[in-house]
Amino acid sequence: MRLGVILAGGRGSRFGDPLKCLRPVCGVPMLLRVAAALQPHVDELVVATTRRHGPIVWLAETWGMRVVYTEGAGYEADFKQLVDLAPAVIASCDLPFLEPQHVERLLRGRVMTTALSNGEPVGLTWLPNRDTDKWEAVELGPLLNVNSRSDWAEAEGLCGGRPTYPLVVDPSTLLPHEDSGEPPEYADIRPIVVEAWTCVVLDGHHRLEFAKRRGIPIPVVPMAYSALDVYMGDGSAASRLEVLSAAAKGKPLGLRATRHYYKGLHVSQLNHVVLSLQSLASAKPLRCNPL
Repeated sequence: MRLGVILAGGRGSRFGDPLKCLRPVCGVPMLLRVAAALQPHVDELVVATTRRHGPIVWLAETWGMRVVYTEGAGYEADFKQLVDLAPAVIASCDLPFLEPQHVERLLRGRVMTTALSNGEPVGLTWLPNRDTDKWEAVELGPLLNVNSRSDWAEAEGLCGGRPTYPLVVDPSTLLPHEDSGEPPEYADIRPIVVEAWTCVVLDGHHRLEFAKRRGIPIPVVPMAYSALDVYMGDGSAASRLEVLSAAAKGKPLGLRATRHYYKGLHVSQLNHVVLSLQSLASAKPLRCNPL
């Protein structure tokens, strides 16, 4: 069984925040952006962090990812503690623009393969077995590593032109806050938007209902509510708490009750990657578990 392991136990000293993996880029916590790039190529997602990073454990377990603990002493030291998990792709949590195609290129290696960006390691390694004596490197081209706050600002500035890949999730584990009505048929499914910490569906209730009726997973972009603006259907201000409460209580607010925006754009207009029904039918979905 191939694992996708996300390293999220660092001190974040250059960034000034040991929980930098939770910082959103394009509205999505970096931890979950990396998970979405790994998911198509692995059988299970694992987050490696320290016992000091409770919020990271919370978010990982909310999205059905297994948590293992390391010392949090840096990429190389923590990597050595994870060798026994091979075969595994091991990725730092601060690669917000990591894409499935990057992971696919890495997986062609028959020995330990380390990713380079412009000739420098970026914290991404394919470990096909426990042998770390034989290794090679693969150049992936520009791949931003968010080490500092200026890197984070640079990442935010790239949001308009970079795609956001979805997680694939069991739709029965998500919490709608609106009624769906009768869903249309879809040839491909644009990701729905779900609040990252609570599993509450913010946009895409028709697609959610369609996936439930078809018995297929649903592509999900998990966005931090702090990054979004929300309005009622008539344009008046809406309460985030009211939205979350309606979902938690199972009392929908009605049909098309709210509208959610990210930096002035409705979330349906963001650059989220569309998935085919065929790819969804064969996917291994996560289960969202609101804690």
